[in-house]
Amino acid sequence: MRTFIIRARKSTTNPSFDVNDLPNAGNMQIVAACILNALWVSNNVRSDTEIHVVLEGPPTPPRTVTFIGSSIQDLPFDERGVAWMVQKALRKALKMGKHESKDAGPGVKVSDTSFEELVKRHAETSTLFYLHPKGKDIRETEFPENVTFVFGDYIGMPGKSESFLDNAGAEKITLGPVTLFASQCITLVHNELDR
Repeated sequence: MRTFIIRARKSTTNPSFDVNDLPNAGNMQIVAACILNALWVSNNVRSDTEIHVVLEGPPTPPRTVTFIGSSIQDLPFDERGVAWMVQKALRKALKMGKHESKDAGPGVKVSDTSFEELVKRHAETSTLFYLHPKGKDIRETEFPENVTFVFGDYIGMPGKSESFLDNAGAEKITLGPVTLFASQCITLVHNELDR
């Protein structure tokens, strides 16, 4: 299983955001692009992949929206369509109790799981990798069958989160000398694993 965890520190948790104005929803277009690049291949969806997006913007953070490749249906090809699916999940979260998870459609779930809790959970069953400019080159890294890749958004990770990831056993890896968008990084990680 390939798992991606994206921490979107400013992306809104308000389900009333405008899908026609994603930059003003805490750069929700970045979230949508990450989901698209994690799951789509030519004419198909990656059934061996899931992506968790931890939304930490106002008003009710955290909200973790999970897309599961093996059971997703009708995944759009465009950022606005994916943002609409995130919006639908956030609407479901309005009726959600603490520590509860809700289905928001086939292959889509929403919960109030925090970034740290999510990473800890995956550390129990998967090998963690954290994309970092000072990490080991991905092309020199051996990957087991179950892997989890942790990304920050355009803001990056706070220092205490980097320490938390170190303590959780996450290995730092880099994709090369140029800093890329998170959505581009996902494509390159997939390509390395596919090869």
